[in-house]
Amino acid sequence: MDELRSRFLQAQREVTARVHAVGEAQWSEPTPDRDWSVADLVGHLVDEQRWVAPLLHGLDLESAGMVVSGTRELPVDGGVGANLAEAWDEAVVGATDAVVAPGALDRQVSLSRGSTPARDYLGEMVFDMVVHSWDLERAIGFTEPIPRELVEFAGARAEKLGDLAASGLFDAPCAAAADAPALDRLVARTGRDPGWRP
Repeated sequence: MDELRSRFLQAQREVTARVHAVGEAQWSEPTPDRDWSVADLVGHLVDEQRWVAPLLHGLDLESAGMVVSGTRELPVDGGVGANLAEAWDEAVVGATDAVVAPGALDRQVSLSRGSTPARDYLGEMVFDMVVHSWDLERAIGFTEPIPRELVEFAGARAEKLGDLAASGLFDAPCAAAADAPALDRLVARTGRDPGWRP
């Protein structure tokens, strides 16, 4: 299997393990992404997965957005945790089907920055999922580590993205020792404190 496809599916599994490990009382807890609670973070991850299929199927950004906005929303009153976990699982099915389709990685996708190779888009998605897997594990006390090869893949993608803070989507990098674990260096690059605890 193509390495990018393999890492994308592996990153999905890492997020899935963490989403299903969230305790009902933890959905309102803070995360290292200071603007988001655990529920907010999972909601973001769900939305990101929902974009994959329409974009890989060749829809332009506006049309893909209409598909995403038309996705059924699960009620959140009283059962936010179970509903967010179900929404994640549903979104993953659609994204996975699109990613494993023949020729999917050779396409162009329509992003806000313009037409982009699907490989670049999916590589950025892997980076995003790895960083947010770390966010979730820190927020909920999840102890299973993210596989080293996945962290290294995401780190290489981060290097390719260059100055993350310049995008306006990340804070300035935090300090991390040159000999710090690869995951600590990766999250520090995104402006997160590798030592963050709730």
